[in-house]
This record gives sequence, structure tokens and C-alpha cells, in this order.
Amino acid sequence: MAGTLAATVATPRAVTSDRSDDWPRELTDALGRRVRIARRPNRIVPIFSSNTEIVAALGAAHRIVAIDGLTRYPPEILDRPRIGNRIGFSPDIIARLGADLVILTPARHAAARLLRPMSLAGIPVLVLNHPTLARILANIGLVGRAIDAEPEAGALTRAIEGELSALARLFSSRPAKRVYFETGAAGRAGFRSVRPGTYTDDILRHAGGLNVFSDNTNLSQVSGEAVFRADPDHILVAGGMADVTALLARPHWNGIPAVAEGRVDAIPRGQVLIPGPRVVEGVRSVARALHPDLLSARGE
Repeated sequence: MAGTLAATVATPRAVTSDRSDDWPRELTDALGRRVRIARRPNRIVPIFSSNTEIVAALGAAHRIVAIDGLTRYPPEILDRPRIGNRIGFSPDIIARLGADLVILTPARHAAARLLRPMSLAGIPVLVLNHPTLARILANIGLVGRAIDAEPEAGALTRAIEGELSALARLFSSRPAKRVYFETGAAGRAGFRSVRPGTYTDDILRHAGGLNVFSDNTNLSQVSGEAVFRADPDHILVAGGMADVTALLARPHWNGIPAVAEGRVDAIPRGQVLIPGPRVVEGVRSVARALHPDLLSARGE
């Protein structure tokens, strides 16, 4: 399973030589832009939790000079200045901080508005998109190249791929558990679940699970009736025990065998809804919930 991850990702990519000390470097980002980085970045501004966690995991937390207002991890960077939130991000603050690299994801229109002002200020912007687990691993390598941390990036991706391979061997002789994975509740509008072809769906698959809504390619919202009809083997909730308690208290949901028989577990949101290095922890957490006997035999 894990052995196919790197092979399926062609972009983004580095387009310069293989030497680790050559500057400037030119990279191709998720928008197809050729991004020129003149020198080793020492004042990095990663926007969105995923990008911040990648930079920190590569041993460069001390080079992060600012973060966005919604980032909560890792703890050692939470004292940095905040440069914006859902409404927008401040190019003036980024420039005043002397940033020499901005890393962002085009998840919100506000982030895209930074491209032109940063270009005018001469600050390179590397845009990353993390739709799948394979792309997350590719992006770890790309960030490693961008910030001069190739050995750390290589070690991290090998560790993640090694863990995925080990888990795949554990589950190779066991049928996948059919899972309803709830990522949020939208009140009367229904409930948010995992769409196929996403990194959270990849996490579930690598942990020996099968998304009961694997054919629901266009929408992430499902109705309670759809969950009843799907009759999952197991229910996972992205969150904590309070979220599990709320699900168990829903009227009539005890008519679902997985609920009636206690096959409902919480998975920390940061492990399954932030596309960064912690996704491997998400795979382990999901695997423990779905196949506790196999993980116990492994000593976990």
C-alpha cells in the first residue's frame, strides 16, 4: 500500500540540480508556478496548520517567524506573531517581519490575495495543496528542498511509508471494516463525512477501513437516514469523547447496530483533518479503533 504513494505523485516537484547546497533554487508549486528562492530561508511564514506542522517536523520550528491565527500545533511555535485568520492575512506584517519565504495553501481566497503583494515585496511564496496522503508525502519532500532540509524530509517520509507498510502487512489477511467516519455535524442539514479520494479517506483505507460512502464523490454531507441504510461495522468521530457522547444521544441512532453495540470511537481531529505529518498518527489511531487485537499483538 505505502509503496505506491511516492510513485503516484508527479507534482509538485523541484526543477534544479540534486546538490543540497545550491542556491538559488527553483521549484514548481501546486499552481504550476516556478518559484525562485534566492537563499536558504531563515525567516519562514507558513500559513495554515498543515504547512506549519511540516516545517516544524523538518526541524525548522526555530525559523518560523509568524503563523496564522488558527494554528494550534506544535506548542513551541504558538508564541509567534499572528498574521491573520479566516478573514485575511496581512502582507504588511509579513514584510515587516523580514520573511524570506511564505508557504501557503489555496484553501481560502484570502490566502491567494497574498501572491501579488508578496511578489511586489520580493518574498517568494510556495503554494502547496494536500488533497491526498500521497501528495502530503510529496509536499514534505518539496518543503525540505525549499528550506534546505532534504535529509530530514527524506527521513520523515521514509518513517511514514515504513509505518504504512507495516500496518498494511498486519491487515493483509483481514477484511476491511466498513466505517462511517463523521467529521462534523451540520444540525438539521445532516452530518459531514469523509469523501473518497481525500487524505482522510486514505487514512481510513491504510488503517484497514472502508468508507461506507465511497461512492459519494461530490458531497461531504450525509443524512442520518443514509447512515442507517449504510449500516456500518464501526463509527468513527473526528473529535473527542464529548462528540461521541453527542452522537450516542441522537434520537433513534441506537437503532444502528454499531451504536447499540458500542462500536463508536473518537479520533483526534488534528490527526485526521490536518494534512501534515501527524496523519501517520491518525492511521495508527484509526487502526487501534478498528483492529485493537492486531495492534495489541504488535505491542501498541
